[in-house]
Amino acid sequence: MKPVRVVVIDRNDITRKGVEGIVSDAGDPFQVTATLVHVREVDPCLKQQAVEVLIVDDQTVHPNEVMQLAATCHQRYPDTGLIILSQRRSKEYIQGVMRQGNASFILKNGDVQEQLLKALQFISGGYPFISPDAFKIMNSSSPPKLDSQDWDVLRLLELELPVKEIGQRLGISSKTVYRSRAKLKKQLGVGNNDSLVDAARKQGLLERKE
Repeated sequence: MKPVRVVVIDRNDITRKGVEGIVSDAGDPFQVTATLVHVREVDPCLKQQAVEVLIVDDQTVHPNEVMQLAATCHQRYPDTGLIILSQRRSKEYIQGVMRQGNASFILKNGDVQEQLLKALQFISGGYPFISPDAFKIMNSSSPPKLDSQDWDVLRLLELELPVKEIGQRLGISSKTVYRSRAKLKKQLGVGNNDSLVDAARKQGLLERKE
């Protein structure tokens, strides 16, 4: 049986080794042939060796880098499947990844091992894979729900107010504002304040209070 060569990309040693273990447990024909720390290493790696599957945990990767990686794989390496492991629940983000024909997406809120094994089987057969929860989000018509505090923080971020002033207006600490902003970025799958507000507008989150 022809081997299916797998490269794992993750900055976190523990999670990277965990993914390696899942692939190893899958047995033949799957073989981890390399592990990388940063997505910037992917292009040089693929130029040096043939790879059938890339697995990327996007926890420490900017959404824009993930999108660029998906586009690069689709355009330059159409025979290489890409699996994104993610906690980002943004409809826009999931759709952006899945738009690339050879990309798959797994939302990390269930049995990741089972979903990853399924994804490997799909990709080795030439088909993309999306986990059930990610599929529901991608095809949902409603934006993510925000609690009252997060919504208030989002509205004031839209006004381009500094964190300290947002905290003063809402009667909360700057640390709480930072935490709320980080939560919003994660929910919407963005990496900076401008992108956060833009994504919120596109999903109608700034038009009404949830």
